[in-house]
Amino acid sequence: MNIANNKKLKLPAEKFFIIVVLIFGVLATFLTPPMSTGDEGYHLSYAYNQFSSTHPEVMSKPSLRVMENEAIGGVTGSTAAISIKDTIFKKVDLENDGIRFNLTSNGNSFVPINLMHLPASVGVLIARLIYPSIGVMDYGGRLANLLFFALCFYFIIKKSKQGKWLMVMLFTVPYLMKIASPSYDIFSFIVFAMFALNFLELTQIKSFKELSKKQRLYTLVTVLLLFFAKKNYVFSLFALVGLPMFYRPLVAHFKKMKTVTKWLAALTVAFLIVGALVVFNEKFGLVHFTKVFFNNYLNFATMGTNARRMWMITPMNLPDFFNIIWILLFCWVAMGEFRQVYPKWAAWTSGMTYFINWVGIFAGIYVGQRTLSAFDELSGRYLQPFIIFFLPALQNLGAKYNIQLSEKTVANIAKVSTITIMVLYLLIVFYRGFILRVKPTGVV
Repeated sequence: MNIANNKKLKLPAEKFFIIVVLIFGVLATFLTPPMSTGDEGYHLSYAYNQFSSTHPEVMSKPSLRVMENEAIGGVTGSTAAISIKDTIFKKVDLENDGIRFNLTSNGNSFVPINLMHLPASVGVLIARLIYPSIGVMDYGGRLANLLFFALCFYFIIKKSKQGKWLMVMLFTVPYLMKIASPSYDIFSFIVFAMFALNFLELTQIKSFKELSKKQRLYTLVTVLLLFFAKKNYVFSLFALVGLPMFYRPLVAHFKKMKTVTKWLAALTVAFLIVGALVVFNEKFGLVHFTKVFFNNYLNFATMGTNARRMWMITPMNLPDFFNIIWILLFCWVAMGEFRQVYPKWAAWTSGMTYFINWVGIFAGIYVGQRTLSAFDELSGRYLQPFIIFFLPALQNLGAKYNIQLSEKTVANIAKVSTITIMVLYLLIVFYRGFILRVKPTGVV
């Protein structure tokens, strides 16, 4: 039963999304102590300096990193010695800094232009002109990112031909912490979502001739934007291999080949694979690479904190069983809300993209850290967005076993799960940050 049309509901999915995200996002902005989300000092520095002419020392990355470390409790985890009031109300010396637009790279995208911090930069600039304190500028960046996030995903969900309530679940809970942050992840999430949802639509198109000019242009834009986002999102391009318009002509051409030609083609591919493995082995050491990967992320006896960090979708400061429940509900909705069947190769390559991203990021970290000890630079936040690539497999299962959920059931699951996680998250953040005075958030 296809229930992508939400006209029967009093509150369509996209309207529910923007209302809930804006309300809880504003609350998260002010209930989360300044500088206490993941890498917030790093992001605030880049966001501020995008509209700075002199780049004052107080807003430099090293200075704000120190403040960030203090805001999350440093080594002890206690923030009792930090005055949140001073962070908000004490103005900082900006050394008569002027306003100048900068597009310098932060090194985290393939294109040497930093567009990722631009939404937060506008908010930080406005806050700076109103009241130049660290806390107020941080709030400005958070609110600007929140507004950008809410508006963009409102239109993405509205345009989506996938299950809209599934999109509500997918685009809120996994990204909850980043809503209250001037992070570049917000820009990257939006670009990635545009690409991934467009890819899912393209799986239903059999040939290039069926593509309209609008679809071709939009696809090109989504691909190009990936190079302006965080580098690891480029791994999502692997999913394109699964599009019928790509592989069907190749399969048809292969079938027309003579037997001898087929064998030559197969041998050529085999030699290319062997050659790639040889190069990989020389660069990384294939056996050692595999052993480190296994011990860090698949062996629960040796992977330490990664056993928890790697598989968390819900915020880290919530009990693990909430994460398990949310994932089960997500899979249930994915199988029962929207009836669409994907080509098998598209479903396989889509799911493989998740693992390509995982291994690819690990390889980048491994280059400079070839030890058997567990390291947590590769945490769940790098894998969370890529769970969207499991939708083809989940929806195929739903179609195969005729799993159907009513429109009301799906909407209630999405609403209750989203609001429950958000309320619990905010309560814990406030309690830990303002009452216990310890690190309020967990970095996923």
